[in-house]
Amino acid sequence: MKWWRNYNQEMMDRTRDVRMDRIFRDKGNGASHLEKDISQEAGGRKMIKVTRLSGEEIYLNVLQIESMSCIPETKIKMMNGYYIIIKDSAESVIEQIRRFAHSCVTCDLQEEG
Repeated sequence: MKWWRNYNQEMMDRTRDVRMDRIFRDKGNGASHLEKDISQEAGGRKMIKVTRLSGEEIYLNVLQIESMSCIPETKIKMMNGYYIIIKDSAESVIEQIRRFAHSCVTCDLQEEG
């Protein structure tokens, strides 16, 4: 049954790429999202970059991460129930999430006077 899960994940990845290309074309940017640096921004949402065991780099929406566990590798459970096993350490993922959260929050402490 394991090959079936790999096939399903591959099909979902292809579908996601096609959908992202369509979104960027519709916004009038002209270029494919694959040609952009999506570690900076993808579809208006900040993402974190992780590496699968196969060496493939993927970008995850931090708001869709449900939990993480440390086995010899790092296992991330997404909100849709899928698991992603990555080479990156849990600490590096947490640091990327921290940077994402820090970029969302600003504080203006100017005194009136």
